[in-house]
Amino acid sequence: MNYSHDVAIVGYGPVGQLLAILLGSRGHRVVVVERYTDIYALPRAVHLDHEVARILQRIGIRPDEEPIIEPYDNWYEWRNAAGQTLLRVDWRGVGPSWWHTSNFFAQPDLERALDARVRRLPTVEVRRGLSAIAVGQDVSGVTLTVAPLRTTDPSPDLIRARYLVGCDGANSTIRNLLGLPVTDLGFFFDWLILDMIPDHPLTFDPPAWQLCDPRRPTTIVPGGPGRRRWEFMALPGEDINELNKADTAWELLRPWGVTPDNAQLERHTVYRFQSHWADRWRKGRVLIAGDAAHLMPPFAGQGMCAGLRDVFSLDWKLDLLLRGQADDALLDTYGTERTPHVRYFIDMSISLGQVICVPDAVQAEERDTRMIAALNDPSIAPPAPDPPRLGAGVFAAGDENAGLLSIQSEVLVNGVKTLFDDVAGYGWRILTTADSQAIRASLSDPAAELVDALEMRLLGLGCESPDLIDVDGRYSAWFAELGAEVVVVRPDFYVYAATTIERLDGVLGELAMQLGPGRPTAREDRRAAA
Repeated sequence: MNYSHDVAIVGYGPVGQLLAILLGSRGHRVVVVERYTDIYALPRAVHLDHEVARILQRIGIRPDEEPIIEPYDNWYEWRNAAGQTLLRVDWRGVGPSWWHTSNFFAQPDLERALDARVRRLPTVEVRRGLSAIAVGQDVSGVTLTVAPLRTTDPSPDLIRARYLVGCDGANSTIRNLLGLPVTDLGFFFDWLILDMIPDHPLTFDPPAWQLCDPRRPTTIVPGGPGRRRWEFMALPGEDINELNKADTAWELLRPWGVTPDNAQLERHTVYRFQSHWADRWRKGRVLIAGDAAHLMPPFAGQGMCAGLRDVFSLDWKLDLLLRGQADDALLDTYGTERTPHVRYFIDMSISLGQVICVPDAVQAEERDTRMIAALNDPSIAPPAPDPPRLGAGVFAAGDENAGLLSIQSEVLVNGVKTLFDDVAGYGWRILTTADSQAIRASLSDPAAELVDALEMRLLGLGCESPDLIDVDGRYSAWFAELGAEVVVVRPDFYVYAATTIERLDGVLGELAMQLGPGRPTAREDRRAAA
């Protein structure tokens, strides 16, 4: 059957925009449906981490070049009412993806930058002012019914696509139409969110911190270049409608020296911090991503980050499927991989929320005593958590490093220093400390055909004749940490396998099996082309 679109996307926030860019840049035909007739003008998300910065690097939005992103190079602290430090999170310097551990931005600016890239793609169509009202699917495709929101003729229209992805937020119409169940942890608090544009820069030490005062727990963080954000917790029994007034906002800001005479109140709203995730992320040819699939408190700054990771993982799987290089069952791994990863950050966010969301003075004093003791004596502090890891999915079986995020660092190419991704490209990669040409020559025919079919880059670092020179030794240290000679990295930057040269053939054979019988070999492709 001839479809108008390969993929339909409902929701044109950052998550839907990124997916449209990724699929459109691969040449797939994409249609995006959005309720709002223009970019939502008020701030919402304000934080992205090093991994998401690397994802944005993939589409040409670089923190070192984009004035809309403000890299953060300081501590993130939690203090009690007396000003004593309870917790210090080190956000200084760069993370494993080379970009700063934390970065701040204003969401409308990011959405405009993403929208500009969408508009350059001839295979992507954006249809605004439409609401999704029904979803139907059969063995060959999806039918999305949409209707205009503001018109005297609300006649529905039908959109036909091979797959549909709901990126339509916390109250997702797509999730509700599919009837996907949600696990709710019951952790929720109402907070007043204030986004400010000061007339002059405001100085805080550190610039991002939490005031754990039971009289009014408060968040103070950057809101992107030229902006600041305050968040004030609603106290038990407090009238939300009274809290969500401009006069109340200015009264709460007064102790901070912020007044209508020196700052603009850009936005005030009461938002309920919640924690839940969808038990299923796929039903047939329809999938969900972003806030449609999960919600978490903002204390770790991971809400939007998690959504962008969702579609960065989904993109390469849909691409293989649309090109006939993988079996439909590949999409079943999307939810199984992403759910544990999201739960890691939900649990982290709740743990941080349990520190600050304490309105009882006695409980707050007990918390302060416990946390100050742990800060002064690290031996009684909880152990540092393991790094986040993807759940079961497309990984080499039994590999203890599979599902971990790969690193990015600087490399030297022809005497020029640059970032790894900028020269290695995007897709499947095989990295080695040995001679890449010798490894390529040693592959069996089936393994070599898979490498060709998936256009895998085989790159040597640190060997006698490297393809890329490891400038600062980070790759050498990483290989030593993994205990590997060869690392197979997926298109979403996660480790498929960290192995030996001898086992590489078997690892590639396992990958071929996981992609399923739909995967053509390079030899078949060449015969078809001939």
